[in-house]
Amino acid sequence: MSQESLSPSRLANYATCPRLYDYRYVQDVNAPDRTELYLNQGTIYHETIEDVCKATNRGDDPEVIHERAMRIFDAKWDEHSTPDDYESAAHQEYQRAENRAAIESFFAPDGGVGIDHARCSIATECWVECEVDGRGLHGKADNVIRTDDGLHIFDYKRKTHGMLSDGTAEYLGDHLDGEAHEPKRVRNAFQTAAYIEGVKNEPFYEDGMEIRFSFYGLLNSTSFESTPTGYDVSARGWGRETTEIYEDHYDTIWALIRAAHDGITGETYGPEPFDLISEEACPDCDYREMCADRLATEVRR
Repeated sequence: MSQESLSPSRLANYATCPRLYDYRYVQDVNAPDRTELYLNQGTIYHETIEDVCKATNRGDDPEVIHERAMRIFDAKWDEHSTPDDYESAAHQEYQRAENRAAIESFFAPDGGVGIDHARCSIATECWVECEVDGRGLHGKADNVIRTDDGLHIFDYKRKTHGMLSDGTAEYLGDHLDGEAHEPKRVRNAFQTAAYIEGVKNEPFYEDGMEIRFSFYGLLNSTSFESTPTGYDVSARGWGRETTEIYEDHYDTIWALIRAAHDGITGETYGPEPFDLISEEACPDCDYREMCADRLATEVRR
């Protein structure tokens, strides 16, 4: 049995740099303040989708679902959007228009995929847990919908650019071998594994069900058009399914999980391979100015 159940986020922090994990989670060092803007916006669209799904019945008319979504979005924006997060009132208003356009597109009554996501939803913000090879994982799935063949799990994101794809899945093995540094795509693999395996332990799962997992970027594409009275913002989203990647790279993904999980539970925080981590991870790290590992290399130079 595993001694500790870990989230994909924690595993991914360790995969980025073990010392980063040490500072953030073990020593609980306060990182420099960063804007809450995108965190708040994420809360807004996540809670909007969640509330729409909970309020929707399978037979609800698309127009009803759309109107419900826009009403809920407006309320969530007022609740969570803070003027201090923005450079100006105009900046806040533009961001509101952009995010509202994303929700409007997602729940568009004439083909928005969010209509079926709401109608077929059986669980939102669903806490899942699993254990494979003695390593425990847990996470919270944004939405689980019932399909004709089983279940489809969705994780809603702002964008899916740069995420794990068929064309980049081979980099997972390179990360495992220390030949590349791909923590973001490794994190996507960790999330896929945790949700696909975790949902199998839920009461609504039945043996033989097909389990699929996708990320869905609500703001993958946006456009801006000036009008005589101001401007119009439009947005379009689409999904990126990683089910087949998980199946095709199962052994590599679980080797990555074991390496990160064992490093965390074994309290091994030395960054290896250091040259690769220092080149790829250090420049954007919140703790770079205090990191003894990085500073030691600067002294030697």
